[in-house]
Amino acid sequence: MKAVKFFAFAVALCLVGSLARADDKDYAKLIVGKWEVTKADPGTVPEGTVVQFTKDGKLKVTHKKDDKDINIEGTYKVEKNKISLNMKVGTDEKKKTITIVKISEKEMSTKDEDDKGVDLKKVK
Repeated sequence: MKAVKFFAFAVALCLVGSLARADDKDYAKLIVGKWEVTKADPGTVPEGTVVQFTKDGKLKVTHKKDDKDINIEGTYKVEKNKISLNMKVGTDEKKKTITIVKISEKEMSTKDEDDKGVDLKKVK
């Protein structure tokens, strides 16, 4: 009887361990690349904005405003599902933290501190 209980415990432990690992994503690796904003809450970023995250922690944001290309550069750091952004907009430095709600090889959804969401698709 002890052997059966031990076996059941071992199976349960393996299942819980594999489920925990399946949900344990490497956000820092998945985020690298070019992403296009497909949907955005008002007060965030315009749809069509392209955000590029590089392996070395650099960030480039490109979008159009009044038929002009706007380019913003900065840095980022990923800790678990949080992205800390440090961007230079004109002469001002902007810091922001966003949370990755969902991410895969092709799609990402985020929320900012005000619970405003942005959906992106990977373009490269």
